[in-house]
Amino acid sequence: MNRHINLTKQIIVMKLNYKKIRSIISGITLTAVIVGLASCGKKDENSPGVEFMPDMYRSPSIEVYGTSTFNGDDVYSTQFLPPVGSIARGFIPYAYPNTNEGYERAGLYLKNSLAFSEKVLAEGEVLYVKNCTHCHGPSGAGDGKVGDKLPGAPPAYTSASIKNLSEGKIFHSITYGKNLMVDHASFLSQEERWKLVYYVQKLQGPKTNATDSTKVTVTEVKKDETKATH
Repeated sequence: MNRHINLTKQIIVMKLNYKKIRSIISGITLTAVIVGLASCGKKDENSPGVEFMPDMYRSPSIEVYGTSTFNGDDVYSTQFLPPVGSIARGFIPYAYPNTNEGYERAGLYLKNSLAFSEKVLAEGEVLYVKNCTHCHGPSGAGDGKVGDKLPGAPPAYTSASIKNLSEGKIFHSITYGKNLMVDHASFLSQEERWKLVYYVQKLQGPKTNATDSTKVTVTEVKKDETKATH
């Protein structure tokens, strides 16, 4: 009986050892195949050999100022211009030109595209502090440290000429600049400019009347421009 049990144990151990040996041999064989494949290819010391999914780490994109082949010709990447009339992703065209007529039309038709909220107003205040206080002052009184040193300090938002300025004209002025103020479209998105408009309106205070203190009809603007060209 004991002899039979011992024999059974020996058989089990042999089977386990056989499995281990077979696993080791399989691993060695697989390693040899991988090494063999990796060593194949050009006899170039700089060659990585066979690459697995090279696009994962070798960028196929064209580098800036680099060259590429197009219709059999070598061309610079900078020679490829965007199609006429194309618009960059995320860019929203602004319909009003930087003219007196565009300024008046913006005042008549342009409305804030953002819904008002305390959060939007707070974000507008942050933008104002970063971009406007140096000239317009913390309260919009035109007493900023930079504005005081410029010829002709910016008028206060509560002054007669600015207090009733419409949101469209404020946005237009921020976009293109006005008098000594530079344009802000190059570093503030349209959304940021509208947030800024909300905060400027807060500094303006309640409107004293329903009309824009600088409003000029589009017809009058056209007449003035006609005179200027003759």
